[in-house]
Amino acid sequence: MRVLITGISGFTGVYLEKLLRSYDFQVFGTTIDEPLKDTHLKCDITNIDDVQEVLNEIRPDYIIHLAAISFVASDPMKTYKVNVFGTLNILDSLVKLKLGPKKIILASSAAVYGNQQGSLSESNFPIPINHYGNSKLVMENMAKNYFEKLNILIVRPFNYTGVGQENHFLIPKIISHYASRKKTIELGNIEVFREYNDINDIARAYYKLLIEDFHSQTLNLCSGRSYSISQILDILNKKVNYNIKVTVNPKFVRKNEISDLKGDPSKLYHWLGNDHFQMTIEETLSKMLNIP
Repeated sequence: MRVLITGISGFTGVYLEKLLRSYDFQVFGTTIDEPLKDTHLKCDITNIDDVQEVLNEIRPDYIIHLAAISFVASDPMKTYKVNVFGTLNILDSLVKLKLGPKKIILASSAAVYGNQQGSLSESNFPIPINHYGNSKLVMENMAKNYFEKLNILIVRPFNYTGVGQENHFLIPKIISHYASRKKTIELGNIEVFREYNDINDIARAYYKLLIEDFHSQTLNLCSGRSYSISQILDILNKKVNYNIKVTVNPKFVRKNEISDLKGDPSKLYHWLGNDHFQMTIEETLSKMLNIP
C-alpha cells in the first residue's frame, strides 16, 4: 500500500514515516525544502501544478495531510494560503484526476476551539481566536464539501511533544534550558494545564485511524490528560537533581488564559480503544532529556 504524507520532513512526518515503514507501507512524502530521500518529492502545495504532478506520480492508496503553517505568529496571508488553499488544491486535484484513496486524513488543530474551558468534545462549537485556528476551521468546512466524493477524516490534535520538536515550542524550550544547565528561564503563566502527549502515541493513532474503516467525520486526537508547567518543572527538577529559577515574562502571559485545556477523547477511544496513550509524561520528558 502506498501512503503519501505531506510535510513528511516535519516533526510529525518523520515519526509517521518510520512507523508506517515498519508496517510495510510504501511511504512517499512532500517537502517544501530540497528532498533528502528518493521517496520525498519537493512540492509547494499552494501550486496546483506541483500537487497534480505528485499525485499523478505516486497515485497513493492513503494520504495523511500534515503540511501546514503551524506557528501562530506567522504571516496571516501565508497561513490561509497554505492551510486552506493548499488543502483545497489536494482535494480538488484528487477529484479532477479521478483518484480515490482509501482514506485521506487531514490534520486540523485543537486551536479551532479557541479559549473554551475544560474538556472539549467535538460537539463544542469552534471559536478560534487567531488566524492559525481560524485557517484550520475554514479548512475543515471546505473539506466537508468533499465528503461525498472522497473518504476524508479530519483530526484535531491537542498539544504533543517529543524528541526532535523545534525549540520555539514550549516543552523543547524548557528541556533545552535543563540540558544546558541554565540557572534561569523566562516563562509565562506556569499554573495553566495543557495536554502534552507523546509524539509516538500520536503517530500510532494516525496509523490506527488510517486503517480503520470509517470516514466523513471529525474527531479529537487527545488523551484527556493535562499537566501544568509547574508540574513539568517539578518532574524535571527531580530528574536532573537541580532547580531552575523561573522568571515570569509579562510578554509570555496571555490575557484571559484558560486554566485547564484538554480534549474529550471519548470519540477517539470508541474507535481505537481506551488504552491507546501509553507514554507517561515522565517517560516523554526522560527521552527528551536523553536520560533513563
